[in-house]
Amino acid sequence: MKFYCNLLKVIGLLSFILTEKVSADGLSDLQQALLKLNGSEPVSGLLNVSFAETRGEGKDIKLKTGDIKSTLSESDKGLDISYSKAVLSQIAQENRLKLNDEEADTPVLNGAEILSASSLIPILSSAQTILDYIKQGEFKGESFVTYMDKQVRILDFALPLESFIDDKKTRGYVNKFQGSYQVLIDDDGTPLETRRSYSGKGSAYIFFSMTAESQITSQFQIQGTRLVRINKTVESNSSSTFNDRTYTGRWQLAIH
Repeated sequence: MKFYCNLLKVIGLLSFILTEKVSADGLSDLQQALLKLNGSEPVSGLLNVSFAETRGEGKDIKLKTGDIKSTLSESDKGLDISYSKAVLSQIAQENRLKLNDEEADTPVLNGAEILSASSLIPILSSAQTILDYIKQGEFKGESFVTYMDKQVRILDFALPLESFIDDKKTRGYVNKFQGSYQVLIDDDGTPLETRRSYSGKGSAYIFFSMTAESQITSQFQIQGTRLVRINKTVESNSSSTFNDRTYTGRWQLAIH
């Protein structure tokens, strides 16, 4: 009996050591891969952004959509975004429409409004973005999942509220929050997909309360020594005292 108990302890200890080694190796593999894929050689592609947002309830529901195509490129000269003449013509037309009807849905104009340097840089320089998130997060462990009919490693991190809300005053209204970040990696530690999500509740003063949740999923492709985000999908919804909101969006990049 004593021998059996000791054997179980040894097996348990070996299992713990192996688990810790696998987890440590997975995180190390990811960090090393990201450092190698943080290159700066020229890259370009066709970016297609679309989204749909609804606010309100019943007869008061308002729909806002976005749909725009642009050419995105980055080199030692900097970051460039360009639009075809057809897209520029549509933006001008929707600007005129907005003057006559401020409630009109203007998908191309709405799409153009969200394309800024802060939203575009993570597409072509994804390695640094992932490094920033895992630096902010708390590593929780590693496991295996089936992805594209293959067994891959998935690393789990807990993210703080600051990773999602950068305004200190707004964070003060949050009463309950849970944020997570998952990175699926191949045998070499190269990211295949990331999954960033949160759920939370908050209140302000006596009369205002809100619940919200979101899931952002991204896939990547290697271009030379760069890690490039080729797809991002966003699904979120929130409910508050005064308004309900649902949002779905997709960012797709076809590399030239």
